[in-house]
Amino acid sequence: MAAERKKETIRLEPESVIPILKPKLIMTLANLIEHSNDRQEFLKLCKRIEYTVRAWYNLQFEDLMQLYSLFDPVHGAQKLQQQNLTSQEIDVLEQNFLAYLFQVMDKSNFKITTDDEIEVARSGQYLLNLPIKVDESKLDKKILKRYFEEHPHENLPDFSDNVQLQFCRFL
Repeated sequence: MAAERKKETIRLEPESVIPILKPKLIMTLANLIEHSNDRQEFLKLCKRIEYTVRAWYNLQFEDLMQLYSLFDPVHGAQKLQQQNLTSQEIDVLEQNFLAYLFQVMDKSNFKITTDDEIEVARSGQYLLNLPIKVDESKLDKKILKRYFEEHPHENLPDFSDNVQLQFCRFL
């Protein structure tokens, strides 16, 4: 029977994700396995992989939120003061927060938009256009500049030294 099966090949262009529902993909692959014991082991493996990925995201999120609590606009200053940290230690914590944030964003298929993508978006006609005002006086102009000096990225937009970084998600 196995010899009769024709080998099928699917060519995929390199992308961040495969646009298919995960349960459908898993069940389609599982149904290709002939022996029910092997099929059950494959389904167990898929669940274990999913749990591992979820655990990673959960740990990253907890670390991210713990660091965020130190910089929370409402209570962060008070928490930083209680910690009695030096400005150098605070800088390290800020950079750690950004590193976690960008790592989670990258794993979630969010990419920093390029200048070309921003120009395409600006030139488009959209039905919903909400004006966004940023109080420039409250922005830290150095934090992202330092982060990107230590963690270089390709095709950063011109305003990458500003907190107004924009992301788009590739599905």
